[in-house]
Amino acid sequence: MQYKFKKPFKFGNETIETVELKEEFTMGDMIRITNAQGKGDQSGAMVVAATGWPLPKVAQIPMADAVAIVEKVSSFFDLDQE
Repeated sequence: MQYKFKKPFKFGNETIETVELKEEFTMGDMIRITNAQGKGDQSGAMVVAATGWPLPKVAQIPMADAVAIVEKVSSFFDLDQE
C-alpha cells in the first residue's frame, strides 16, 4: 500500500513524497517490534518494518506522518498499547 507524505521531506539529497508500506510482515518483524523498549522504540520499529528503510531515514519522517504510518500498520500486530 502506498503512503503519500503530507509534505515531502528530504533525506540527504533525496526528496521523498511517498513510500510503499508492506502489507505482509514476518515473525522477525514481530520479534523486533515486541522486543523494542518503550512506545517510541516500538513505533520506530514498526515504521522500519513497514517501509524497509533504515532507522536514520525513518527518523527524518515528520511526526504526523510517522503516527499515520503506525496507525496503518499497527492492525497487523497484536500489541498492548498503553
